[in-house]
Amino acid sequence: MEGMTTVGTKDWLISIENYDDGTTKKSLIGRVPPMLREIESNKKCYDPLVVSIGPYHYGKPELQDLEKLKIRFAHQFYRACDNDQVSIQELYAKVAEVAGDARKCYEEDWTTKCLNNESFIRMMFLDGCFILQYMNILTGEKGVDQLQAVKSSNLLFVWRDLFLLENQIPLLLLKKVEASTPSSRLRAALHDLLLQDPSRLREKNQGTSITWEESPHLLDLMRAYLIGTSGPGIIENPIYSPSSYWVPNRSVIELVKSGIHFKASKTTNFTDVDFKSYFIYGNLMLPPILVDDTTKPLLLNLAAYEMSPHGPSEFRVTSYICLMDSLISRAEDVKELREKRIIVNNLGSDEQLARLFNEIAAYVVLDPLAYADFNYHIAKYHKYGLPVQKVCVRLSINDMSISAFTVAKASESPSLPVTSSMHSSLPVPALPVTVAGVQAYSRPRRARL
Repeated sequence: MEGMTTVGTKDWLISIENYDDGTTKKSLIGRVPPMLREIESNKKCYDPLVVSIGPYHYGKPELQDLEKLKIRFAHQFYRACDNDQVSIQELYAKVAEVAGDARKCYEEDWTTKCLNNESFIRMMFLDGCFILQYMNILTGEKGVDQLQAVKSSNLLFVWRDLFLLENQIPLLLLKKVEASTPSSRLRAALHDLLLQDPSRLREKNQGTSITWEESPHLLDLMRAYLIGTSGPGIIENPIYSPSSYWVPNRSVIELVKSGIHFKASKTTNFTDVDFKSYFIYGNLMLPPILVDDTTKPLLLNLAAYEMSPHGPSEFRVTSYICLMDSLISRAEDVKELREKRIIVNNLGSDEQLARLFNEIAAYVVLDPLAYADFNYHIAKYHKYGLPVQKVCVRLSINDMSISAFTVAKASESPSLPVTSSMHSSLPVPALPVTVAGVQAYSRPRRARL
């Protein structure tokens, strides 16, 4: 066999054996997968509107206004530091120390190769100072005129641009620059930056802890903040499998008609999805979300990050997107979720919001085990609880019909007058009584993500 292998083939096999594509680094900042960029309705959601961060969109003509503002922000950030303890040269030197590692975080293409080392360090320095000063504005640091800063440019769109996959800088660089300043408060500033997310309900996530030490960039930090600490519901019980009780797509209205009531979860974490079955009816809890113009680009870039070769191994956000897409088919579904305070629609019409989730869900990858326990218990409810519910309804209707017939016959008989005491003694079991009776002896089943 070895004699059949030519020298060229041996070298080729050795190259495969020793192949290193340089993708083992966890903090690599990649590009949006091409298949996602090809979707026409989503194309603009991956590119910055006002500011470029990092090398991928550096130098674009339409983003030059904010490039000028970066100089101003770098000056303001330096002035906010104690000039007696740190010089601007020292700040720049701190960036230069980690510039080599920062450069390795990006894919090597023409956009990165066209920047020499000095140009790359300057870009990182300005971008780092810009982000830190922007966070100072959000947190209301002393000496920062927030209103003037916002009016001076399109800073209202900066938040959107800071959470694009291709618009990231390594978090290690921000830590390096900020740690060299006398008043190091990066953790608090990052927390305030994430709280500005319009897709969150601020009052519900003040207790959310941020583990930012190992996050490679801001988008990863946002993802950790959105999904919370709960893991996806993975079925560990070998008695049943997800496929044996898999639920076909059922919209919100269809589930409501089957006796399932929607309620808002206690937190806004995407993983805080819960289903409680009371045999003949159920409660489905979903995390509240505020939807506006920033929601689509944020969710799309989080999905692109999870689907990129260097992204996280678990599809938490994409699974949430697919769940919402399966629940929302039309405007009536959105209306039901609005009335239950699960969705706050600042986007426009309910039709627009329904279309938004349908567009976001195109081509995204669903974790087959995400929401598996949740799906199992809903399917079990439809298999066992729903038929019993229908029987109870029929029995209630029949009992009421019999009671009405008895009352009618009694009224026809002169020897049997209809009195209030007689009417109250007639057996008329209503469905709520039956439900309460079942509740009394049936334990609620919980399904949690």
